[in-house]
Parts: sequence; structure tokens; C-alpha cells
Amino acid sequence: MRISYFLFLLLFNTAAFAQNSNKDLNEMHQQIEKQRITLDSSMKSFDSSMQQFNTFSDSMATARTIASNNRNLDGLVDMMKERERKEKQAMWLRIGLGIAILIVGIIGITRKKKVKSS
Repeated sequence: MRISYFLFLLLFNTAAFAQNSNKDLNEMHQQIEKQRITLDSSMKSFDSSMQQFNTFSDSMATARTIASNNRNLDGLVDMMKERERKEKQAMWLRIGLGIAILIVGIIGITRKKKVKSS
């Protein structure tokens, strides 16, 4: 008899504390689906904002790179012009010295020497 009471209580406890799994399970599935949809929409908005930020950052980096390249090229052109100016100045100085030496040489050759009278 004790065993039958024990089995009866065991079955009663199991039946009494059992959950209505079908209804609760459906409600949980619906809640999970709502949360998943909310999470998906928030992830999509986060992804789009990150994509906009990356596009903006890339365009700013490109603009900085172009500005840096332009400054470097302007500096290079200025250095080349300065070098050309110095080369021209050195060329004209050499031409002037060459002409001066040529004139001194021509004057020296055409000058008559005095004849010594003894």
C-alpha cells in the first residue's frame, strides 16, 4: 500500500507541476521572433551608419592624400624652378667670364711691344 501511495503522489506531483508546454512554448517563440526582428533592424541601422561613417572617413582620407600630394608637387616644382634659375645664373657668369678673358687675350695679342733701343 505504501508503494501505491508513493507512486500516486509521484504521478500527481508530475502532473500538477507540469507546464502547458504548447502554449508557453508558442509564446516564447513569438517573443524570441519579436526580439530577433528588433535586433535585426537595429543591426541594419547600425551597419548603415557604420557604412556612412566609413564612406565619410574614406573620402576625408582621400581628400587629405590629394592635398598632401598637391603640396608635395608644388614644392617639387618650386625646387626645380629655383635650380633652373641658379643654373642659368651660373651659365651667364661663365659666359661673361669667358668673354672677359677673350677680350683680355685679344688686347694682349694685338698690343705692340716696344722695341728696346740700345
